[in-house]
Amino acid sequence: MNIEIAEPSRMTQSGRSLLKLIQNNNMPILDLLVRESIQNSLDAGNEKSEYVAVDFNIGEFEKEKLNAELEGITNSLNNKYCKNKYNYIAIRDSNTTGLTGKLHYDDVVDNQYGNLLKLIYEISKPQEAEGAGGSWGLGKTVYFRIGIGLVIYYSRIINEDGDFESRLAASLVEDETNKDSLIPIFNGKAKRGIAWWGESIGINKTRPIINNIYINKILSIFNIDPYTDNETGTTIIIPYIDEDLLVENNQIEYKDGEENNIPLFWRNNIEDYIRISIQRWYAPRLNNKKYPYGKFLRVKINGKGIGLDTMEPAFQIVQALYNIAVTNKNSNDILENKDIIKKSEDILLRKVLKTTKAGTIAYAKVPRQVLKTGYPNNKPEPYMYFNCEIRDKEKNKPILFFTRKPGMIVSYEVVGSWVDGINSSNKDEFIFAIFVLNSNNKLTGIASDYSLEEYIRKSEMADHTSWRDFGIGNFNSRIISKIQTQVNGKISKEFFIEEEEENSKLNSGFGKMFGQLLLPPENFGKKPSSGTRKNYIDIKHLEKHKNVIFIYDCSRTSYTHEGMKVNFQIKSRGSIISTGIKVAINSESGAISVFDWENKMGLDIPFEITIANIIITKFDGQIINSIYSIDKAKPNIIDNQLTFKLIMSDKKSGYGVHISMEQEHEIECDIALTLKLNRKDIKPMFVLEKEGDK
Repeated sequence: MNIEIAEPSRMTQSGRSLLKLIQNNNMPILDLLVRESIQNSLDAGNEKSEYVAVDFNIGEFEKEKLNAELEGITNSLNNKYCKNKYNYIAIRDSNTTGLTGKLHYDDVVDNQYGNLLKLIYEISKPQEAEGAGGSWGLGKTVYFRIGIGLVIYYSRIINEDGDFESRLAASLVEDETNKDSLIPIFNGKAKRGIAWWGESIGINKTRPIINNIYINKILSIFNIDPYTDNETGTTIIIPYIDEDLLVENNQIEYKDGEENNIPLFWRNNIEDYIRISIQRWYAPRLNNKKYPYGKFLRVKINGKGIGLDTMEPAFQIVQALYNIAVTNKNSNDILENKDIIKKSEDILLRKVLKTTKAGTIAYAKVPRQVLKTGYPNNKPEPYMYFNCEIRDKEKNKPILFFTRKPGMIVSYEVVGSWVDGINSSNKDEFIFAIFVLNSNNKLTGIASDYSLEEYIRKSEMADHTSWRDFGIGNFNSRIISKIQTQVNGKISKEFFIEEEEENSKLNSGFGKMFGQLLLPPENFGKKPSSGTRKNYIDIKHLEKHKNVIFIYDCSRTSYTHEGMKVNFQIKSRGSIISTGIKVAINSESGAISVFDWENKMGLDIPFEITIANIIITKFDGQIINSIYSIDKAKPNIIDNQLTFKLIMSDKKSGYGVHISMEQEHEIECDIALTLKLNRKDIKPMFVLEKEGDK
């Protein structure tokens, strides 16, 4: 390939300045690559196809075969890189239009540059189509920062004559001030740090190569097959990559209880990292036929696809919430569980939009077990998947993410305007929320030429990681801040912990707080108390779940020489078929079930229920006040439609109460448990039983 060296000129970028244009100090560079490359592919989707396919391939190439084809820098490359083989990454899309447009500026008419000239030879020329990913034209600079600045572009299109045409070119962007820079000086002029390779059409003037035989020769260096038959698309090849540096770039470190780094499996190699990154940013559109704005996305990494069933649970939740937001319907997905509280609500703005709907917020409170973070799967915390900091080890801060028409997640937020004011959940639950923009809406007044999609698109910075209000002339409607305020309000209202007494404000979940309130002083038990402790903490703790309200009244806790008596209330929210509570063991990582404690850890249960007194106060709205008592000697009672069961462990220790009915009914009950404490150094937790548990 012949070289074309960029000459110094007025108002032009140098290689050094290009490499700094879109520096992002928060996002790992592989994430930037995934976001940019996939969005470029989606923007170029072929109208005839149902989906866009993107393949990431990571492999090795022989340096001498490639270097020999790069006129002007062959010797410099051979001297600088001493090994015979190096790694490359290639991003190949299909079912796309490819790099269309003119081959050279001499052929451009009316500023119609086309995708080829914009991507390979230009900077700051964005996509013009509404709903496209980019609005700055700077994202492509990430390609130059993945390897040594060398990028090869291969594309197959249908040209203006209706024929298939292949195109190949290369470019290099480097810091021209480095002593070991590769691009030679041209005509004694100062270095600019930019060069291209292609077919020579004059002195220091090239255009992309269209000769299929030569193109196939270059592709064979990387074991990449050319497009055939009716295929069109684009392949970006980046040689001389350092996998270790890419995988470790800009990563948040997570610590365990002993302040050791927690290893994350996707940091083992670049393939695993890209597989997670694709899910992180494109979960709403990945294999999602419910995506409403056109083509969905299919991706492979070294030939291995990402199926819906192989997506990580955290990202399955992202997609499920997206689908709820855009369809307002529940579907057969990871959130299809009666105990998961999930909801969608429209965000309405008056006076600034043609119709009031600015978008939809969908949110859910998800139990830890759905995310498979515990035994036996032991998957990482969702914050780790989203590359967010873990800011509170005792509670789980809400996680909110947002997106517009392209279906790429803009950002995951755990602090700031999107989530401030939303209560944290307990360690065994996570609040997930997604805001999906109503892209087709229009602004009113002076900004009536803008769609809401275009307004938000222009509010994003060049790296597309946030939304910000901005003014159009004298017009600044503060649309984004108003959306954020409503999002906060709606989620906070749903998961607000009601205060039944002046001092009853506590976050959801029992955790350590509950264990500490329940456990008596160290020297208790020398003689039984005559009643409730005089120095009790006068607090009622209330939790709202999808099907029931669960209340613990600490003021009614009393102590005996063997243990304690604890009182709860359960009120159904509508008709249910079963309910109950279980005792679990509190630990740093959350609740340990009695089953795991006895069978997997081989330990005796540290506390057990000896007697459970149950008062059915209301049944289908009628006051009945029926009293039932179960214990080891009489663990089951059946009374007409009601069944009461003391749940026993394998070692015959009582650790839960189960109430079931033949049909669904509304029910309210008081439960008084007598708890025998075999150990004082282990803290109990009480877990509300899932509907349907036995």
